[in-house]
Amino acid sequence: MNENIILINPHELIAHERVNLFHAASIFFEMLILRQFKKPIIIDSKTKTILDGHHRCYVANRLGLKKVPCYQIEYINDISVEVYSRRPEIFINKEEVVKMALSPKVFPEKTTRHEYKIPTFKPWVIAELWK
Repeated sequence: MNENIILINPHELIAHERVNLFHAASIFFEMLILRQFKKPIIIDSKTKTILDGHHRCYVANRLGLKKVPCYQIEYINDISVEVYSRRPEIFINKEEVVKMALSPKVFPEKTTRHEYKIPTFKPWVIAELWK
């Protein structure tokens, strides 16, 4: 497994945008049925800002998971990671994403789109993440 994938308590992760509860519900049931955490949450290694995986983190908290797999990247300096706004009225860059995460506010759901490449990931068994 890649050394950048670590297990972190989901309560330590910081969101920068809202979640869609209907989408979160579908992920909730998928995790319960498959009993797997299929894809890591992508986070900034310095701030623990969630870059991709807000819904997975939300569900992990609702399921009471003690840890979730996270792929850490050095977000601001990693030129292989790009961010785009899905909303023309909201300006987005990496600094704005981190700034929002560290503020008491969050962007509306589906505001940002991150493009990145992560290594192959073997799904985690949910039962292991409750320990």
